[in-house]
Amino acid sequence: MNESIERLDQKRKGALKTYVLGGLLFYGAWIFRFILRETGHLTDALDYAIAVPFAIGVIILLYSFVRVLQVRRAMEKNPEFMEALDDERVRINILLAFKFGFFAILAGLIFFAVFNFFSPIKDVNAIFIGLLLLGAFAYVLKFYILERD
Repeated sequence: MNESIERLDQKRKGALKTYVLGGLLFYGAWIFRFILRETGHLTDALDYAIAVPFAIGVIILLYSFVRVLQVRRAMEKNPEFMEALDDERVRINILLAFKFGFFAILAGLIFFAVFNFFSPIKDVNAIFIGLLLLGAFAYVLKFYILERD
């Protein structure tokens, strides 16, 4: 049974690692495009070039999300898996990751406030969506870092 738990834990860590890689592509392309668009330096050719890593990031994120759901379903089907892989350490890591995500949103808010000071932002809705995405990504990134051995 320990071997099955180890395999499932490795699948979870692999899915989180894939999510982090996809998130870096997706969020990096998004923020790069946002800054270029807001400063008026976004050309059509550059917009199409940025769309490639953005699209690849979305595909990787969706793939890793499905993998995380598969691991979660396997954990829910077997109480021993749930007990071993959802213990007190994991719950503490979840709380720490949530805290990190919250502070990432605050840091992003400071970044956009400074950015707005130098170049007024026209698309405020994009900032709100970007901050939520940043918080979600930071949460998973910190959880992945805490869960690594």
